[in-house]
Amino acid sequence: MTAHAADAVARWPLRNRESELEAVEGLAARGRGLLLTGPPGVGRTRLLAEALGRLRPDGAAADGRNGDLDGGARPYAVLGVDDIHRLTSARAEPLAEAVREGRVLLLATAPAGVPVPAAVDELWRDGLLEHLELAAFDRAGAARLLRARLGSHVATDTTARLWELTGGNALLLTELTEQAVAEGTLRPARGLWRWEGPAGVPGGRAAETARRMLGGLDPDEQEVVAVLALAGPVREDLPRLIDLAPAAERLNRRGVVVAERTGRRLRLGQPLCGHAVVAGLPPLTARRLRRELADELDPAGAARPSADTDLDLLRAVSLRLDAGRTPSASRLRAAAATALRCCEFGPAERFARAALGDGRAADAGAPDPAAALLLGRALAGQGRHAEARTALAAADGRSADVLAARIGNLAWGLGRIDEAAGLADRWAQRAPHGPARGLQEVVRLWQDRLPDVAATGDRVPRETYAAPALQSCVPLAAFARTELGDPADAWAMLERCPAETWQDEAGHAHRVVSAHAALECGDLARARGALERLRRADPPWDVRRRLRADALWARLHRETGRAADAVALLRRAAAVPDGPDWFTTRAWVLAQLAGALAESGQTTEAVRTLIEVRTAARRALPYPLADDSAVLEEALVLGRSGDGPGALRRAGEVARRAAAAGRLRTALAALHLMARLGSAGPAAQQLDALGDFGGVGEAAAAGALRAEHIRALARRDGAVLDELADRFARLGAYPLAAECAGQAHQVWRAAGRHRAARASLAGSHRHLAACAGTTLPGWAVAADRPPAPDGSALTAREREVAALAAGRLTNREIAARLTVSVRTIENHLYRIYGKLGVTSRALLGERLGPEAAAAQSAHGW
Repeated sequence: MTAHAADAVARWPLRNRESELEAVEGLAARGRGLLLTGPPGVGRTRLLAEALGRLRPDGAAADGRNGDLDGGARPYAVLGVDDIHRLTSARAEPLAEAVREGRVLLLATAPAGVPVPAAVDELWRDGLLEHLELAAFDRAGAARLLRARLGSHVATDTTARLWELTGGNALLLTELTEQAVAEGTLRPARGLWRWEGPAGVPGGRAAETARRMLGGLDPDEQEVVAVLALAGPVREDLPRLIDLAPAAERLNRRGVVVAERTGRRLRLGQPLCGHAVVAGLPPLTARRLRRELADELDPAGAARPSADTDLDLLRAVSLRLDAGRTPSASRLRAAAATALRCCEFGPAERFARAALGDGRAADAGAPDPAAALLLGRALAGQGRHAEARTALAAADGRSADVLAARIGNLAWGLGRIDEAAGLADRWAQRAPHGPARGLQEVVRLWQDRLPDVAATGDRVPRETYAAPALQSCVPLAAFARTELGDPADAWAMLERCPAETWQDEAGHAHRVVSAHAALECGDLARARGALERLRRADPPWDVRRRLRADALWARLHRETGRAADAVALLRRAAAVPDGPDWFTTRAWVLAQLAGALAESGQTTEAVRTLIEVRTAARRALPYPLADDSAVLEEALVLGRSGDGPGALRRAGEVARRAAAAGRLRTALAALHLMARLGSAGPAAQQLDALGDFGGVGEAAAAGALRAEHIRALARRDGAVLDELADRFARLGAYPLAAECAGQAHQVWRAAGRHRAARASLAGSHRHLAACAGTTLPGWAVAADRPPAPDGSALTAREREVAALAAGRLTNREIAARLTVSVRTIENHLYRIYGKLGVTSRALLGERLGPEAAAAQSAHGW
């Protein structure tokens, strides 16, 4: 690491390594050392320095004497050795002997996949040295690290770009961020950090750091990196990679090359490193590699039997253009279409212009209408809507695809929804049995005309299930019926239409709405089946379709109590650029991310994410259905963060708007949240005004249960709440089951029915145990916490130490506050973890809950 890089890293706070540091402290408490490994740049040296600082409360040198960490058996020195693989045998053997004799506690680092001296390896085999491999940060870890360094929230798409370029590597992420801040391309605006560039490959110090981090590559390894950098993720069976398989395996062990789980493809772990290698290639070598790779990916006259080969064609066309060769117009159009599905709008524009010839044909009457359409869509995807309108005017105006692009650009991009509606209506009248009918219904969804859309499913001629009008309208009609409060009828409508032979986009829409309707019915098993069909049918690189699938899977995870899994999916979905869609919007996806963060206990980040939600909503076409759903997520976040009045106000607004528009699904969800927040009486009155919502049959189980939940809360009926908890659990909706039982506990306790209260409390704990990564909201938390796994109670001093540790104070800081030694704190924590059955400070905080805040307040912070 260069001096500059070390300085940059030092300015960054250590984040996301709490569990590793706690592992070090726990091992030290038992007199055992640790070997930290991992790929270059992952933060081994930084973590070693932090661990040494925690284990040396007096700030002594690395080989200074430390206290009796093992409870007083013997004193020993704490020794930190960075890059222990560089030690000679002559130096490693005496060190290992000192460890065996108990005179030294060893903390060391080494790169992943690199042999360490035999004497050190023997320590590990004998159990005297534990092994811990550090991994790169995931999206969530990168987001926390960036926020800690920059001091405020970082836009989700900015985090995604930085993470994708660096693979979450701590050093590369640090260097790239510092460089972007210094250049002024990464800057705050309205409380949100955004990266405005560069559009191409980053250079400068970040690229140089990436090049140095790779270290010495042999010729074969360098070629593997160059191939993956030039062609992107490619098949393992690419002829060139077969010949270079040993080098690829070596790079895989080092974390430079990653084998994807799906598609049998290889990619670079840190694309920035690949770009740095390519930048250093001689021009003739780079040109030769591009030509040869293009021929291997897309041989002349090769058949293209699958969507996977579309991706190969996209890369091949890009390589040929970079090598100075122009592919045929048909191949350029095919590559542009695939690039659009990948949301790679810049390359799509390049391919479309190449197909048009001189790049100006779209303005002067293009000879290739199909290429003009692709160019218009590429421009619209980049927010250049006026240019897109000009390009689309040169396309074939009679094509349904052109109409869809023109309507989307008019409404979504230029905000001219009435003009888009007029265009759709005119073409639907001219071709009532064609796909233009579906475009008409999309605009009506945006205009909040759901009853009109729902009725279309009955008006479309059914002489054949393959009719274009039926394929384009039925999924939209089913979606509208779901939103109007009848998901069972929507599901039945879809079941009457076998979609196996439908056109590609229509079949996708059928599967999407099937999953959505099943979720609203409360049939989570059927929803999971529909989502699995969706996963099998669509290629993972189709970003728009993956976005819809991610949102639906996240919804299923949230329903079943896997909020942490939902957060991971929604982080990826929220990075997708906004575009004309009837199923979701970027603001709504961001709002769902905020809601899932709140449900997983990350309320601070959830509130910060609301800044992005509001920014995205201001920039987008008003879409009442999606906008109200986003506001409802905002209400949930506010409620979970303690702003009950604000949450109730927003939920009430949504309930009134949705009821007036007939959107009973959203109205019920809003009333349900109001009741859960403590306003059950008014919510029940408004529910009665809506009529008998959803019936009582199994087909409408979820809606019916929510309505009953509202009424039970209004009556404060503990028996019904207990029954509802069991019914929610039978559906698989464990978070609502735990909440219902917790509310029953509160009702019984207030009535003095202590035995019933204890039974409800036990039920709440049981249902909550089925949730992985979801916490109960504050309004439903029972007064009592779950008992410790072994039934032990903490002493007063142990509770005090545990509460301060849950607040993320270091052992040294806790010792200073309580005027005891660090060794005493370590011993207390060792016993606390054993009694409570936890392994980290984060889990400690979840177990203690309000006790942690109370102890922190008592100690003045």
